[in-house]
Amino acid sequence: MPIKILLLWAALLGFGAAAAPAPAKRLVIISWDAGADWIIDRLLGDGKLPNVARMVERGVHAEYVTPTFPSKTAPGHAAIWTGAYSDVNGVSGNVVPVLPRAHHTLLEQRDGFDSTVLTAEPIWLTALLAGKRVAALNGTHAAPSEPYLQAMQAGGIPADRFIGIDAFRNPISAAAVITAEQLRPAENWNGVRAAKGRSRELSVRIGNRVFYILALDSVDDRTGGFDSVLVCPDQKVQNSACATLKPVDAGNTTTNWGGEFRVAKDNVFGYTRFRLFSLGLDGASMLLYQRAVNGFRGAIPREIAEDYVRAAGGFADLGFGPYQQGTLGPPIWLGGDGTAERRLLEIIRLNIEFLDSGTRYVLKRTNADLIINYSSASDSAGHTWMGVLDPESPTYNAAIAAKLWPFYSEVFELQDAWLGTTIDAAGANTAVSLVSDHGMTGVGKTFYPNAVLERAGLLRQTADRKIDLAKTRICAPPWGDYFLSVNSMDWKGGIVTRAEREEVLRKATEALLSAVDPETGKHIITRVFRADEIVGMGMGGPAGGDLYLDLADGYVPSAAVTSDLVRKIASPIGSGVHGFYPHRTKMQAIWYAMGPGLNAGKRVGGIRQIDIAPTLSRLLGIPIPRNATGHVIGEALAGSN
Repeated sequence: MPIKILLLWAALLGFGAAAAPAPAKRLVIISWDAGADWIIDRLLGDGKLPNVARMVERGVHAEYVTPTFPSKTAPGHAAIWTGAYSDVNGVSGNVVPVLPRAHHTLLEQRDGFDSTVLTAEPIWLTALLAGKRVAALNGTHAAPSEPYLQAMQAGGIPADRFIGIDAFRNPISAAAVITAEQLRPAENWNGVRAAKGRSRELSVRIGNRVFYILALDSVDDRTGGFDSVLVCPDQKVQNSACATLKPVDAGNTTTNWGGEFRVAKDNVFGYTRFRLFSLGLDGASMLLYQRAVNGFRGAIPREIAEDYVRAAGGFADLGFGPYQQGTLGPPIWLGGDGTAERRLLEIIRLNIEFLDSGTRYVLKRTNADLIINYSSASDSAGHTWMGVLDPESPTYNAAIAAKLWPFYSEVFELQDAWLGTTIDAAGANTAVSLVSDHGMTGVGKTFYPNAVLERAGLLRQTADRKIDLAKTRICAPPWGDYFLSVNSMDWKGGIVTRAEREEVLRKATEALLSAVDPETGKHIITRVFRADEIVGMGMGGPAGGDLYLDLADGYVPSAAVTSDLVRKIASPIGSGVHGFYPHRTKMQAIWYAMGPGLNAGKRVGGIRQIDIAPTLSRLLGIPIPRNATGHVIGEALAGSN
């Protein structure tokens, strides 16, 4: 057939360059953990997220995103990365069973964030095998890197095309709040100009280094009393290696953080810093914060590894542990005036700045085609505060919520500022996509389904309150609080035969639906789903359960083994949680994207998490991930009808 006729047919059928706009040359994916759709909508309405608003105006966004079930961090991200839900990708929770079942009991578990639990191909491996370069900086399932390096080697792909950072599972030191009660009279310091008798010290070990800390009344400072803290690594000598800190309470800056101290442990390294929030003039009070240190591992070319880690400044430390313990000061709901919250927000601000500088380093100094980065700050904030912020929570308090909401909002505002600098630094040829894994809602009580099963004669616990598998027919396993698993004979040591399975499921369903809160008489379980009843939400599969639970508002399930049916959450403001049935409005997640190859100002309807990877793959000009079951959102892409 003549070439002119071929070209005519191509035009008539809609083929050719006009129907397939050039894909983005580079793609950045940023994830906000627990970026709940209902929260983002409220913040956008309040004008608090100008860079998300920029994406709405110039790009495409989903009305909402339906997450996987359970709607948790590891399963949600696995669905985003692979374009498949848990029954295909193998990630049924933040912890997962050890498989295969024939070789392991129902109670064995492992980390659900580990790369080796994935049974589906993630978008970065698809990109690597398509010849792209990838930088996975802080996301889930990128580490350990060995499975990806092995696949690259098998495909003839050079190892230096993958930058994979693992800095979450290598703790060197937890965050610490150091107070004046820990100080003792100072001895044997050199080079220190302190008023006589007005210096006190302590030492702390962080990884492979000892830090000597000295609170003093410096003769070079006109303040009438204790005015400085020295942090000196390795020796009691004031020199250029030391950090000199002055007491300054929290603010909208990170300039008062001292030091950038490199520490190591077990062949991993990281950086810590210190912040002096307060120091009494008499030396009787002090609040010195030592930042947590996570060690660095990764698949990263040696020539840029040290530069990247130094540019990033450190890895995740959000301060919520000390905050919840009250060591940053009394929180608002215990009578605090907001001082503790302001200190917490400054700790978070530093963390977001590190994410920002790490992202910009990779954008500027590498030629990565796909970059992934992640913030957990919004998740930690939601877990801590949503019990009192959610108007539908049983522990909601309007007065406290009014005081706490600005701090919760600021967490997202800081993440939004990072989003904005990423968009600006990325350049015109780069598409930027914002995603989240799940929503967030408030609860006041914990429900224990294993207690229901024990009362129904379906579960037996040992004297030390563990599940007795020899006498248990069904349970909420340690890796499955939102679902139950039959102790069937396909598990090692299982006792339920195929013929008995139906009766076990029936009795468990009946018992769960009959469970009531002894305090209120309210039914706790509203629906029970069998894994094979609902297709397309990730239920079931080798790593999944047999019965999935939907709970009444205000309750969160726990797989703990206890005789109590219900317990009130210890915190007087309840808790923020997720994991619930994914069609609940407050469990819905987000998807925003802007850049070349995307429609501008386009809102698509509700989408599934598994539709994100296929769409972004098409945008980047790579194949859809091999195991994806989601589809391309055609109306989001430029040139679509």
